[in-house]
Amino acid sequence: MPVPVLLLDGAQGIGENLPRAALRLDLHAGDFAVIEVPGPRRGAAFADMCSGLVRLAGGEVRFLGRDWSKMPDDHADALRGHIGRLFHQPIRADTPDVAARVLLGRMHHTRVPEAGLRAEAARLALRFGLPGLPAGPARQVPEAILLRAACVRAFLGEPRLLILELPVTAQQDDLLPALLAAGAAARGLGAAVLWLAAPGPALRDPGIRAAQRLRLSDAGLSPIRRMERAG
Repeated sequence: MPVPVLLLDGAQGIGENLPRAALRLDLHAGDFAVIEVPGPRRGAAFADMCSGLVRLAGGEVRFLGRDWSKMPDDHADALRGHIGRLFHQPIRADTPDVAARVLLGRMHHTRVPEAGLRAEAARLALRFGLPGLPAGPARQVPEAILLRAACVRAFLGEPRLLILELPVTAQQDDLLPALLAAGAAARGLGAAVLWLAAPGPALRDPGIRAAQRLRLSDAGLSPIRRMERAG
């Protein structure tokens, strides 16, 4: 039996933004799950849990078969290099150089030469509708461009797990096809994709062909019924 990319086995996080209920989730290579979250803080806390950044009151969170809580910090940091994450607030306004910020995390976790990494980033930028990586301080870059640059950062380096904290809004509708295409390509290479979405149309969009559609609430993770999606 293949080892799951991400396994939550009765995981109970510590913190006000996480439910006290035991959480269960099983994502394998090529899987795509959409999870409805009630707000960005809970979504971010859940993403932190999946990334081994939250202390647990019970249960386990395993990434690529390894229990986050049983690894030395340096090993956990290295393993997190295989996670691409699109944060709810993608790139901070005080970032001095957007292009450097996009490349920085991946450069710490790869042996690929910087030139090769920049070439991959340039290809991803085109996929997300950019002519290249935006240069200069974030305060001089439009918000929509920063979001696309953050998408490049998340997908850079062929991560094994992608966590997308992106509640799709009307302003982001034109980004959705590119994200879905990039996610499908990543899953074809063996990644699992976890999309944390705000309640709304994204959960019912037939173009989002997720194998699992779940809701995160105080009661834990529960399936979204077919009739809810149709409504």
